[in-house]
Amino acid sequence: MTLDLLDLEAARPSEVDLPPPPRQTAFVQGLRIARARPGLLALSLALFALFYALPLIPGLIQREIFDTLSGRRPAGLDVWSLVALWMGAQLSPLAASYFANWCFVTFTSLTRQMMRANMMGWMMFARGPRPSPGTPGEALSRFRDDVSETIAFIEGWSETFGQMVFASLALVIMWRIDPLVTSAVIAPMLLVVVITQRITAGIHKYSRVAREAEARVTSFVGETFAAVQAIRVGAAEPRVLARLDRLNAERRRTAVRHRVYVTLLDTFGSGTSSLAFGLILLLAAGAMRSGRFTVGDFTLFAAYVGTATSAPRWLGRLLARKRTADVALMRIERMLGDAPLDVVTAATPPSARPAEPAGPLERLEVRGLTCRHASSGKGVTGVDFTLHRGQVLIVTGRVGSGKSTLLRGLLGLLPIDAGEVVWNDRPVEDPATFLIPPRCAYTPQSPRLFTESLRDNIRMGSGASDEDLARAVRLAVLDDDLGRLGQGLDTLVGTRGVTLSGGQIQRAAAARMFAGRPDLLVLDDASSALDVRTERAFWDRLFAEGGQTCIAVSHRLEAYRRADEILLLDDGRVVARGDLRTLLADSPLFREVWHETLQASGEPAADEPRGG
Repeated sequence: MTLDLLDLEAARPSEVDLPPPPRQTAFVQGLRIARARPGLLALSLALFALFYALPLIPGLIQREIFDTLSGRRPAGLDVWSLVALWMGAQLSPLAASYFANWCFVTFTSLTRQMMRANMMGWMMFARGPRPSPGTPGEALSRFRDDVSETIAFIEGWSETFGQMVFASLALVIMWRIDPLVTSAVIAPMLLVVVITQRITAGIHKYSRVAREAEARVTSFVGETFAAVQAIRVGAAEPRVLARLDRLNAERRRTAVRHRVYVTLLDTFGSGTSSLAFGLILLLAAGAMRSGRFTVGDFTLFAAYVGTATSAPRWLGRLLARKRTADVALMRIERMLGDAPLDVVTAATPPSARPAEPAGPLERLEVRGLTCRHASSGKGVTGVDFTLHRGQVLIVTGRVGSGKSTLLRGLLGLLPIDAGEVVWNDRPVEDPATFLIPPRCAYTPQSPRLFTESLRDNIRMGSGASDEDLARAVRLAVLDDDLGRLGQGLDTLVGTRGVTLSGGQIQRAAAARMFAGRPDLLVLDDASSALDVRTERAFWDRLFAEGGQTCIAVSHRLEAYRRADEILLLDDGRVVARGDLRTLLADSPLFREVWHETLQASGEPAADEPRGG
């Protein structure tokens, strides 16, 4: 009988982007996890061993009862006393089961919490740029499903260990009674071990495919919910639902294949008990006629055979869980990138390191910064500039010229291929962990708000005072909006609260940046969604206080007018630099950008500054 029951070609599209094997298997990682709380795990395993070993006692008592009733041997206790002992032995595992499950559930719950905290800690606090975890749906699948699959493998240790303890003790007892009849129990168990090896290989193969198919569905559903308005405006509902149907169909096919192999494993395991019992009947008949096998012996074998022959099945289930856990660890490792092997299983999650002493910003230098995207090879090359305290640097250029890449490279959000960042004459070893509040604050092109109050979104867990909040709201030109939000700063915003406009989201993110009073402000087109009047108020208020040091990507007139220096990028290189008048006089490319900005703003050309 062949076990290759299913057509592998049907699953081939799902195997295209499968992750590589994990650097360490689920078993090795499980041992690392065990070292985090060895006492609790050892106590749990001991209690499970006791829980599974206690049922051996009723079998021994049952043997004495039947031998006493048949007159094969005199009993030290009468039959009713033996029955009372038998009932007590049947109830005693309940207490062991309660405490064993309490210990093990506590262990696995703490372990699940530890793994997720370690994963999040690495993504938040690791040195250097962190790769994107993918879509929100994919990240959720890693944190929820893959962690649970890894812990499910460890959960299987307790039951498998208990089953193996029972099977080992039961086989010893049965072997001492009659080795020949005991061989009828051992032979089917060995057959199950061989078959289990074949089946678990199929489980591993289809588990990988099924997990990737499930992740695609989760990711697509998450993206769909985030883009409901765009889907409705584009009348794309039928196409979106058709795409979801195709993804679900693929998930269903791969899940069925995976489930068939798991069911095969259980089927072969459960059939072992019937086969073993049949062999015992055949061999026990001759042994009983010869007088070397009693009725009590037969009842003991009958009591033990079901659980003893289940041990290989439990071992097979554990191996199947290991295969699935290996796949889960592959996906977790892919999300965490270059994380050390022990980061997921560390007893203490990664945390923010103490800030390096550097002093308030007086001068920021960027020397030969080169930063390219690995996928396209595009980026910025050899960028140099110097920014002194209180100055404004505007980065501009056409779409795709590398403006956002420059800011992300400067902040360590992308790998730096060459060059360095210098803060007050001191090279910055790791910009990703150095250029953070309170030194530096950053507002990206598309800022994110959480489903929390506006106050909490601005504070982001920091200790900003009410005075800091009031200042931040005023600088971000949000004060007039608060009166229209109903509950002011306590208004719930986000997907389950008030829906803010694009401009309000940008200004809320800017307020978040201002609340920490950072030395350096970095804005990536943070006023693109503002109207002309609001934008002018934004820049007026920002620089009315004086002393603000700012690097901003912008195509807006107000930004150009406020700039101490403008960097003009083209194809990833600085092609011109200077103040507004200098660039209008010397750079044909900037004059084109300037006129396009004038036309978009509706301002008259007479507003144009004249070069010298």
